[in-house]
Amino acid sequence: MSNLIEGQLNEAERQILRNAVLGETRKPKVVVEVGTWLGGGSTIHLLNALQENDEGHLWGIEADRSIYERMLANIAAAAPEAKHRFTPLFGLSKHILPRWIAEQSQPCTVDVAFLDGGNNPGEQITEFRLLDPLIPVGGQLLSHDARMRKGKWLVPYVSALDNWESKLCNASENDLFYARKTSPAPSPGSLSTANRLLLKKRLEPAEIAAAVLPSWLCGFILKLLPSGYSRRLSEGGA
Repeated sequence: MSNLIEGQLNEAERQILRNAVLGETRKPKVVVEVGTWLGGGSTIHLLNALQENDEGHLWGIEADRSIYERMLANIAAAAPEAKHRFTPLFGLSKHILPRWIAEQSQPCTVDVAFLDGGNNPGEQITEFRLLDPLIPVGGQLLSHDARMRKGKWLVPYVSALDNWESKLCNASENDLFYARKTSPAPSPGSLSTANRLLLKKRLEPAEIAAAVLPSWLCGFILKLLPSGYSRRLSEGGA
């Protein structure tokens, strides 16, 4: 039934997500996902993996109301035996995550985080900085569209931190980023390097324009550009 739900990950990427849950000696108890879409990609596969483990819970954030409602119906139909392990959260991650963290029993830990929300690269950085303090040593971070605009800040930032082991999985054209936490905090030197890399990315002309110009004007400018160049600016694709 899960194969009938639309999803944005290919089979190799879905298996990597399943392995993040099923391949651990210590079974993940808390999984957080940003960007469920219709539920057939990451959401149903993470949820079914938790059910196979007979342990753990998935919180999934979705910001599009129409997509959110369809996702709820899809999960209820495709995984009735596992839906008790799933809590959907509607809204933008920058609003939802702080509220969710405050509502959890303390100390709160996040064993697996999967980031696949909006196209703005700042979103993944914000999500990572909110979740990073909650991810224990051995915890896992995954993000989708690592080679696209969505991941152009997070991937170099986390890769520069020496308390994370990370890699690009080369599972698709857009790619999946995988990282495992190896120590509680980065060294001051690696954190400084990561912050310099992030600042350099933020100061790229296209990113400055996206930050200061109204969205309607950015959209109008993109429509005036050749389609290939417009796509590279807006999505980061080739």
